[in-house]
Amino acid sequence: MKHASLGASKAHRWIHCPASVAIEETIPDESSFYAAEGTAAHELAEMCLVSQKPPESYIGVEVEGFIVDQIMAYHVAEYVDYCNAIKGKKFYELRVDYSMFAEGGFGTADCVVVDDNVLHVIDLKYGSGVKVSAQDNEQLMMYALGALQHGEVKGIDTVHMTIVQPRMDNIQTYKRTAKDIIKWANEVVKPAAIKTTQPNAEFNPSPNACKFCKAKPVCRALAKFNYETTLSEFDDLDQPLLVQVPTAMTPVEMGKLLPKLPMLISWARAVEVHAKKVLNNGGIVDGHKLVAGRNRRSWVDDSKAQAVLTDLLGDEAVSQKLISPSQAQKLLGKARYDEIENLVAKTGGAPLLAQDKDPRPAVKPDIADYFNEIQEKS
Repeated sequence: MKHASLGASKAHRWIHCPASVAIEETIPDESSFYAAEGTAAHELAEMCLVSQKPPESYIGVEVEGFIVDQIMAYHVAEYVDYCNAIKGKKFYELRVDYSMFAEGGFGTADCVVVDDNVLHVIDLKYGSGVKVSAQDNEQLMMYALGALQHGEVKGIDTVHMTIVQPRMDNIQTYKRTAKDIIKWANEVVKPAAIKTTQPNAEFNPSPNACKFCKAKPVCRALAKFNYETTLSEFDDLDQPLLVQVPTAMTPVEMGKLLPKLPMLISWARAVEVHAKKVLNNGGIVDGHKLVAGRNRRSWVDDSKAQAVLTDLLGDEAVSQKLISPSQAQKLLGKARYDEIENLVAKTGGAPLLAQDKDPRPAVKPDIADYFNEIQEKS
């Protein structure tokens, strides 16, 4: 499949970091299990929407190298049901062209629905690692921009852009007027697209722009950014800190550093992976080499091993584990989940660190944890 340099899926990156286009083109594409799984889920969704058959009817069928199971069918059904619930003229896997604003720019919108003067753009996100927001989502806006140029899309006043991310129970819709989309294209997209072609295009590292950039492990601008922005948070490392432990960071310094850690950790991991790749391909990384990893043992033939071990150990040879409530819900479906709901206990998870602007309420520590139990002496 041909991919546009100024593709919609990379819109946030090339709009905010124009130089990323040129440097990414020097690095070959690499597929991953998660990307392939997402492709299979999209293909299954299109098959269901076109045939109007439920995803469950494809269980056991191979789609893009994956055998459709109950779990995939369950998740894809949420997206299919959402699309089917919207009335209007529908287009599936629609190629949208916005090259009049960004030279060579095009993308493929999962589902586009035209209902009188409203345009719906629905995007399936099958990933479960990062919750995707529809708010000001440049990828969705690029799809909408291209759809507005489509010959069969006319008289649109309002655009509804929706993310359906079933594996994270995430459905969000962002609304803009068609005029706003065109205004954004002229004022933001067009100038950014021109900048990507300039020999001195600027780098502008940021957590969102760099997250999935292929050039992350070799980008000098990102390395410089991470180094400078981390150390610059400390006014003077030689000055004594106003805490009892003279080598500890203050809460203020810690608060400044914490928001930068995800980007630093992601970059560091990418550099390590790239270094291993260079060495594995016969290259040289100064001061480093590849060594043998820890041995992993596995059965040559599971069935033969089970037969022998059953003779030796009896029932202890095989262990069974009950599926989790979440897995049970996916297999039963939401309609039958109430049959087991009384068997499920909900306990709070371990507290997560978040910034003040996070909409979730703060968890207050139990004051009892700060007092030791007092025992009376007899």
